[in-house]
Amino acid sequence: MEQILNQILFEMKNMRADVNELKEMRVDVNELKEMRVDVSELKEMRTDVNELKEMRADVNELKEMRIDVNELKNMREDMEDLKVMRADLNDLKEGQKRLEIGQEKLQKNLIASLELYTDKIVEHFDTSTEVLNKRVKK
Repeated sequence: MEQILNQILFEMKNMRADVNELKEMRVDVNELKEMRVDVSELKEMRTDVNELKEMRADVNELKEMRIDVNELKNMREDMEDLKVMRADLNDLKEGQKRLEIGQEKLQKNLIASLELYTDKIVEHFDTSTEVLNKRVKK
C-alpha cells in the first residue's frame, strides 16, 4: 500500500509539474496572442508607411506641378509683354507711315515753293536787269 501511495504521490508530483508547465504555456500563449496583436499593428503601420510613401510621391508631383504653373505664369507675362510690344510696333509703323506721308507732302511743298520763289527771283532779276539796262542806256 505504501508503494501505491508513493506511486500516486509520484504521479501527483509529475502532474503538478505538468500543470506548472501548462500554466507557463498559457502565459506563453497569452504572450503569443499579444505578439499577434503587435504583428497586426505592425502590418497596419507598414500599410500606413506605404500610404505615406505614396503621399510623398504625390507631394513631389504637386511640387513639379507648382513649378510648371509658375512657368506658365511667366510665359503668360511674356505673352502679355509681347502683345504690348506688338502694339508698340504697330504704333511705330503707323507713325512711320505718317512721317513718310508728311515728308512727301513737305517735298512737294518745297518743290512748289522753290518753283514759286524761283519765278519771283527770276522776275526780280529781270526787273533789276531792266532797270540797270535803262540806266546804262541813259
